[in-house]
Amino acid sequence: MIRKTAALLPFALAALVAGGSSFAAGPVEFTPNAGFAGESEGNGSLQLLLGKPRPFHVQSRGSEQADGTFRLEQTISFEGEPARERVWVISTVSPNRYSASLSDAAGPVTGTTSGPHLSLRYRVKGPLVMHQELELMPDGKTIDNVGTITLLGIAVGHLRETITHSGPGITAKASF
Repeated sequence: MIRKTAALLPFALAALVAGGSSFAAGPVEFTPNAGFAGESEGNGSLQLLLGKPRPFHVQSRGSEQADGTFRLEQTISFEGEPARERVWVISTVSPNRYSASLSDAAGPVTGTTSGPHLSLRYRVKGPLVMHQELELMPDGKTIDNVGTITLLGIAVGHLRETITHSGPGITAKASF
């Protein structure tokens, strides 16, 4: 029995490397590729100061580009409003540090990662700043996204979203 199990070990390892499993081997690392590659969808709510929560839905498709950047195309739908498109282009600055452009941001985006966490910061409009904290769950398929919009350092809005990948989760530490 032990010989049969030992003989199957190389095949099991090959399946993990090739993506044949839907569980994460060890801790997940948040990178653009690990968090956003392929198809995903998000459901959440945005609440601005003194306003009602506004439910939203996001369809996303992300892929690494030939020039080394990562492109994330999104369609965002708020209840009762027409859908709108936006595009992220993410570049690696150094290990665990990213810069990005976002088509509906009022300036550059900065990002840092630490293990399964991604922190993003950018101006939304005028002096409004969005700070998002995303966490890639151990299943490699789900991301918890919590955001705060500030005006002169005072919170004036909150975002909460769950993002889910359509395909299998990552199977090992992914790199960008």
